[in-house]
Amino acid sequence: MITGLYAALLALLYIKLSFSIISLRHKHKISLGDGDIDTLRSAIRIHANFIEYTPFVLIMMLLLELQDISALFVHILGAAFVFSRVAHFIALQRNNFSIRKVSMATTYGVILTLSLSNLYLYFI
Repeated sequence: MITGLYAALLALLYIKLSFSIISLRHKHKISLGDGDIDTLRSAIRIHANFIEYTPFVLIMMLLLELQDISALFVHILGAAFVFSRVAHFIALQRNNFSIRKVSMATTYGVILTLSLSNLYLYFI
């Protein structure tokens, strides 16, 4: 299954984001919350943002795949979403608003495309 490939890639990114938080918590000796430390607060939000979007996208990708939509179409959407999440991580790490705008536009474009595609297949 194509969705499994992207789920695995995104799971690896999820682990990276989690380890970033763990490292900062260890460095600053903070077990809960952000300790009012900007870098930790940012890492927590990057992680939260990732987990807010990823399951939803994977579910909609799987639904398209189960309806025998073009494999290339699913790969394009999966690759675009992985790109958007990596770009978002980089943007927030570097405090680069331009990259962040591109990453969020790509994320929303993927979600919109998945939504419309699933609606289309439902109503045809």
